[in-house]
This record gives sequence, C-alpha cells and structure tokens, in this order.
Amino acid sequence: MSHLRYLDELVREYLLFRGFTITLKSFDGELKVDRDRGFRVDRIVDQFVVFINNSDLTSLRELWHHFDQKIFSKLDHDYASGLTKLEVSLYKFYLVTAVSNSRAEKVNEFFQKLTPELQNQPEWKDWFMLPYIKNPEEHSAFAVHFTKQWQDTFLVSLHNFFSIIYQVIPEPALSSYEEEATKLRRLQDENESLKLKLNALSHSSDVILDAVPPIDIMDDFYIIAQETPTSSDSHSKSLKNLIRTIGGGLPTSPIMGRKPHSQGNQ
Repeated sequence: MSHLRYLDELVREYLLFRGFTITLKSFDGELKVDRDRGFRVDRIVDQFVVFINNSDLTSLRELWHHFDQKIFSKLDHDYASGLTKLEVSLYKFYLVTAVSNSRAEKVNEFFQKLTPELQNQPEWKDWFMLPYIKNPEEHSAFAVHFTKQWQDTFLVSLHNFFSIIYQVIPEPALSSYEEEATKLRRLQDENESLKLKLNALSHSSDVILDAVPPIDIMDDFYIIAQETPTSSDSHSKSLKNLIRTIGGGLPTSPIMGRKPHSQGNQ
C-alpha cells in the first residue's frame, strides 16, 4: 500500500483546490499522528517495538486496539486463532522485555490492569507467578520467551501477519483509480492498433482487386452471332462461285464451254 502516500497528496491537493481549509488542517493533523504509519508494515512493527522497549503499556494497548477495531474485526473467522496467539505473544514479549530491563513495577502494573481480562485464559495460567520468580529466564515456563530466537521469530510473525492482512483487506475505490485509468488507456491503444491493422488489410485487398484484370462475361448468343457471319460469307462465296460456273463464267466447264452446232453444217 505504498501508493497510499501518493493518494494522501491527491486528497490534500483536492481539498486545497476546493478551499476546504478547515478540513485540510484537520487532515494534516491526523496525518502527523497516523497510527497506520502510511500502511508501511516495517514502520508499524517498529512502533510496537518502541512501546515495548519503553514499557508503555497504555500506548501499546491503544495501538493494538486501533488495528483491532479498524482491521482485525473485519477479517474472516479463519484469522481469529492466529490473531489471538499473536496478541498473547505481544504481551508476553512486553513482560519479558520489562523483566530484562529490570522494570518490576511495569510487570506489576501489567497484571494489575489486565488480570480481570486474562485470568480465565489458559495461555496465562503460569504467567501470574512471573513477578514472584527471581530468575524467570531460567524457569521452564518462561525460559524460551527470553531467548533471542523466540523474540526474533515473534517480530517476523508480526511483520508477516500485517503484510498478509494488507493484501486481503479491500481498498477504497480511490486507491485503484490509477490502475483503472491505465487499463482504459491500454484498451484505447489496442483499439487504435486494431483500427490501423484493419485499414491496412482493407488497402491491401483493394490493391489485389485492382491487379486482377476484369473478366468479360459474354452471352452465348453473342458468340454465336459473331461466328454466324463468317460462316455465311463462306457459304455466300461458294454459292457465287457455283452460279458463276453455271452462268458460263468458267470456260473450262465441260458443258458451258461447248459451242452449239449450226444447222448449215449438217
């Protein structure tokens, strides 16, 4: 959710543009004490560690309550078990750190304030004797919690838990406006690209059609009409020759070339 910082600036710009100066002043004031730390998980975990190291039980509980009301309460029931274990470990880490820093009064303060809340939870059954044990780091019930390995594992678990929930919780519509705008621009670019390809294909089709010579579709009767005069001319010439032959035009005719005999010669 690192992009939310950019959204904060957009909100400030909008409020300033609209002249909502009172709202802007209140907005800036809340940003300065932002418990969500801009939804940066590393900064959130660091804030928990600061309160633990300072033995600031009130601030620690307020910060956890803030996330419980704002985020944890909206999670699916599947997260309930892990969330409970994480809260128990958070307070045990607080007690271990207070003991390690020789702040016995902070340990006593913790049980004075939280005994009514924790006394019926089995996870805390052995911990009520913590203020009365001289070297709790050597006691079997507490020894593991004083190790660096357990403490580092807890902080990693806390970090991972916040990272996961920030991925599953729904974000406001404003946070996705840039993504939606990018999708819209991409669709528009694809649409323009398809238009160019379609125009190119259409132009190519026109060129191919122009390159193909037109085909004359001729009527069969037209072909017959074209062939008939040629045949008639041939027959006409043959007929003329025949008439010419019959009419004596050809002296070689065995009939027309013979002269008639006169009566006087007989």
